[in-house]
This record gives sequence, C-alpha cells and structure tokens, in this order.
Amino acid sequence: MPARLPPTRILVTRHGQTVTNREGRFCGHFETALTDLGARQARALGERLALTPIAAVYTSDLSRAMETARLVLPGRNLPHRIDARLRELHYGEWEGEKEREIARRYPEQHRLMREEDPAWRPPGGETIAEVRTRTYAALRKVAREHAHQTVLIVTHGTAINCMVSEAIGIALTHTFRFEVANCGLSELVFRRSGAVLTLLNDTAHLAGLK
Repeated sequence: MPARLPPTRILVTRHGQTVTNREGRFCGHFETALTDLGARQARALGERLALTPIAAVYTSDLSRAMETARLVLPGRNLPHRIDARLRELHYGEWEGEKEREIARRYPEQHRLMREEDPAWRPPGGETIAEVRTRTYAALRKVAREHAHQTVLIVTHGTAINCMVSEAIGIALTHTFRFEVANCGLSELVFRRSGAVLTLLNDTAHLAGLK
C-alpha cells in the first residue's frame, strides 16, 4: 500500500502588535512599525513553531507582516513570497484615524461598519466582500502550489477574518464573529471537500507577554 500523503496545512497568523494597534487607529494599506511587544509576540510564535516543518512563508507586501515573518522564522532558509492580495482592508479616508473621530465625522458609515452591513465601505476604501474575494484567491493559490505541505501565511486582522470566513462559508454579515489577536495562530487544512478550519486564534504561546 502506498504511503499516505500528508495534508495540505495552511498556518495563518496576524502580524505582531504595531504602533497604530496600540494607539487604536485604523491602519490598512499604510505603514506602521511593530512595537517591542509585537516583536516579542512574533518570537513567541516562532518558539511554538520551532519544530514544525514549514515549506514556505507568504506575507502581504506591508512591512509589519514581513518583519513578523522574519522574527517568527529566524535562521530558516525558506522561500518568502509576497502577495499584495494579503494586504489589510484599505480604509481610504479613515487611514490613521481613531474610531471615535470616525464616528463623529462619518456617523452613517460608522454605523454600517458596526452593524456588519455588506454595504459598508470607508470613503475611498474597500468593502468586506472585496477583501474576502482577494484574500481567498491568495489562499487558494498557496494551497494549490503547496499540496501536501505546511505553509505559513502572515497577514492582517481583518484580512484573516475575511479569508477564513470565505474559506469556510461564513455569511458576509458574520465576518467579524471571531477574534483575531496579534500573532494568534489559526490553521486551515485543505481536503477534497474544501478547507476545514482546525485551529482558530490560538494564543497559548503568548501567555505572560505584556
């Protein structure tokens, strides 16, 4: 009997804490640096994955995702592939703003966001449906190119909500019904029937970090 092939496993994590995360600002497509805590979160995830064979790492083209990947996988000579489809939601005119200011200046769009209305679009930005489509396309490409391997994707909070929700068929109106912590670990296994979520936002490796 031929040996059974290993499953196609896609490990997914959010970048470590950033300056804009700490300040409570919307940050989609513009740059922001990891904080000291964010770097320690990434190293803690690296310790957790130290004995996990990983064939490649994929990130968005934003520095916070690329830097997190570097800290998670130190010393590993892995292919690092960049895919702009793994970017965070583009917040348009909301980029860099705090939520209380957005609620004051854009009350109707802020209400739609909080109600998870599919019609929500920050002025000049993207809808949730658009982010779900592009992130899932990136995920499917990774799964096709790395059949029977384990791969790490480092991306962004809303991007993960969108990608995972699209992969397992969560309704558009329920995209944000689970948390995505900085450097929390999720896992999707691809089978003939499609993607199966086997781990969601596990943060055990971050215990004790402040």
